[in-house]
Amino acid sequence: MPLHLGLQLMEKSGGLKLTRENYIRASNKSSFGTREIYPESYIKLHTKDCLENFDLNMEYYHLLSKQEFNEELTRFLDKTKVFNEFIDLSLLKGSPGYYVMVLDEYSQVYIGISGDITRRIRVHWSAQKQFDRLIFGGIDDSILSIDSFRAYDTTRIFAYVTNDFQSFENEYINYFDPEYMLNRTVGGTLSGLTEAILHRKTRKLR
Repeated sequence: MPLHLGLQLMEKSGGLKLTRENYIRASNKSSFGTREIYPESYIKLHTKDCLENFDLNMEYYHLLSKQEFNEELTRFLDKTKVFNEFIDLSLLKGSPGYYVMVLDEYSQVYIGISGDITRRIRVHWSAQKQFDRLIFGGIDDSILSIDSFRAYDTTRIFAYVTNDFQSFENEYINYFDPEYMLNRTVGGTLSGLTEAILHRKTRKLR
């Protein structure tokens, strides 16, 4: 099994990096608990829309300055003063706190919280974002989900180990320039999809 950031990885269908080919796993079943079965016409149209949104996001990442991204990350670390880099995620097994996933190729970060940082990052890496949740907003403004990216897309991890991991997530997210953030909602505990939609984050992709 391949090793990445100190963890052994299970092989994943389509590989361990995000590509246009492995981005979508189409399904005709609703993921929203409604038991709805989508018609073939929806699957075709939604696939087209998702790929268009994917391409727009990739073009957006390509235009970002990697130097400015690294300067922004350095400012964040200097301002918070509590995050340390971990090159071996096994050291965080069972540890609660905040984590920052850095995707250098795309000049993006994702900030999250968990009672077990290592396990949560593994979940991100192994996930396949549900077909009907790939677009969160519109084609022109939906941010790609962190759960669409794969293990090798994460190149660095920073973490702040603490039992108080509910208070400052949104504050840390707001410390970062939004153009470099993959978070699609505000930080903190949300009560459900409705609240997530109310606090949805988008970006202009055209």
